Amino acid sequence: MGRQPTFSTSDIGVAPARNSRWGPLTPKAHVPSLLDDAGDLFTPATRSELLARARIDEVESEFRAQIDAVSDAGLSPTHPDWHCLADGGRDDILDLTAALAAEYGLAVRIWLEPGRRKLRRQGLPVTDRPFLDSFALDTCGKPARYAELLRTLPTGLSEWAVHPGLCNEEAQAIEPDGWRVRRTDYEFLVSPRAGEILRE
Repeated sequence: MGRQPTFSTSDIGVAPARNSRWGPLTPKAHVPSLLDDAGDLFTPATRSELLARARIDEVESEFRAQIDAVSDAGLSPTHPDWHCLADGGRDDILDLTAALAAEYGLAVRIWLEPGRRKLRRQGLPVTDRPFLDSFALDTCGKPARYAELLRTLPTGLSEWAVHPGLCNEEAQAIEPDGWRVRRTDYEFLVSPRAGEILRE
């Protein structure tokens, strides 16, 4: 966990929940290989189709548009994020993203071992162990589990993918199976207990 929140670009085309759909930031006519038959970005269930058809030049256009949109909103992105595509899903997408990260002065978020080995050979820092995804933790007893994990955090670079959210009615409708994960993440991260452990 870092000392401050990080902001990532979105992803090249996988919406986070089956009930939530959106299009690219790049004009649709310029990135047809990133769109499903309805003209939206792909869902996690169809990511293999996205990876089979995505053109690298269109991936680059959409990534640049997303990075620029975050910057234009007055935020400072820290890293590109593939969301459900796991290190880009293809070697050429991984290589493109590393090149864009270098160009924009961003970190590269790599969490699968083949990608970590590849970037280590290039002299780039990568995590020392597999990352923790808060969706893999039971929501019952999560504060105690987070406290234990923080207190026993090993030396080296670790990544926790947490998904904090207030989870209003709209969020619950969009993500009926995941909103509790987001709410329990939020509650722990803003708790005095989390602050105390981090200060220790």
